[in-house]
Amino acid sequence: MLRTISLVMLVVTARPVLAQFRLQVTPCKVRIVAVDRNTHRGIENVTVVLMDAVGSSSALSERNTDSAGQAEFQSFTGTHRVRIYGPQIQEYNGEFEISQSESFHLERIDVVRKEENTTVRSASMTTVPAMRLKIPDNARKEFENGSKAMEGKRWGDGRKHFQAAVDLYPQYDLAYNGLGVACSKLNDAPAARQAFLKATQLNDKFAEAQRNVARILLGERNYSEAASLLNRSLSVEPTNAWALMNAAYAELQLRQFKEAAGHAQRVHELLHEGLANAHVIAGYALEALGQPQEAAEQWKLYLKEDSKGPNAQRAREAVLRLVSSSPN
Repeated sequence: MLRTISLVMLVVTARPVLAQFRLQVTPCKVRIVAVDRNTHRGIENVTVVLMDAVGSSSALSERNTDSAGQAEFQSFTGTHRVRIYGPQIQEYNGEFEISQSESFHLERIDVVRKEENTTVRSASMTTVPAMRLKIPDNARKEFENGSKAMEGKRWGDGRKHFQAAVDLYPQYDLAYNGLGVACSKLNDAPAARQAFLKATQLNDKFAEAQRNVARILLGERNYSEAASLLNRSLSVEPTNAWALMNAAYAELQLRQFKEAAGHAQRVHELLHEGLANAHVIAGYALEALGQPQEAAEQWKLYLKEDSKGPNAQRAREAVLRLVSSSPN
C-alpha cells in the first residue's frame, strides 16, 4: 500500500488542480445549476445573477435557467457572488470560488422552494459576514482597483491596491484573500500564506481562503493541516467538489482510509467534470479497507469518466487484479 499511495501522489499531484500553486486570473466558462434541495433536480426558469467579489455585474451576467436548471456564463477565475431568485423559490445569495487552474467551472447550488418551511435552510446557503457590510467606500474602491489590475495581469498593481484596502479597513477578509492571490502570482509565497491566513482568521467561515491555504499546504505535503482546513471549508460549503477530492487525497496520504473513501465517493454525487481522480483515491482507500469489489467499481467509474486519462492503464490493471482477488 505504501507504494501504491506514492503512485497516486505522483499521478494526482501532476495535475494542476491538485498541486500547482500558481494563481492567475484567466477566462473561464461557468455553469451554475440551481437544484431543488429536496428532489435534487434542476429548477427551470429561475434567474441567476453572477457577480464579482464585491457584487458588480452586467446585463451579460444574468441568465434564466434551462430545463435542467442550468445557466452558463463567460467569466474569470477568482471569487464570485451569485444571486438566484424567482417566483417559485426563496432567494439565494452566496459565494463560490473558481480556482486559477480551471477553464470550466461547475457550481451546484441547492435552493429552497417557497412552499417549504422557510425556517429550514440548506446548509450551502450563506449570509454575508457582518464585516463586509461595514467596508468603507475608499477601501472598497481600492479592492475594486486591485481586482481590475488582476484581470489585466498587473500583479504588482493588484498587490498595491489590495494592501491599501486592508490598510484602510483591517477587517477586510476579501482584500486579504486578494492580496494572497497577488503575492502568490509574484512568487512571494511567505506573504501569500500570511495574507490567506489572515483572511481565515478574520472570517472562520471563509471557505475560499481556507482552500487557498490548503493549496499551499498540499504543495508542501503537509497533509495533516491541509486535511483539517479542507474539512473546515466543507463545513461551510459541503458540496464543493474540489475541496472534497483534495480532502480525500490528503486523508489517503495520512492513511485515514475511511475518511478518504467517504469524501472521494461524495464527489461522484456532485457535478464533477475534470475530477475523475476522485475515483482513483476512492479505489485505493476502499482496497485498503478490505473492500475489493467496491474498489473495483471506483476504478471502473474512473475509466467511464476519463478513459484516456493518465490513470487509465493503472485503472484497467486494478480492475483485473481486484476482480480476480474477490471471492466468487
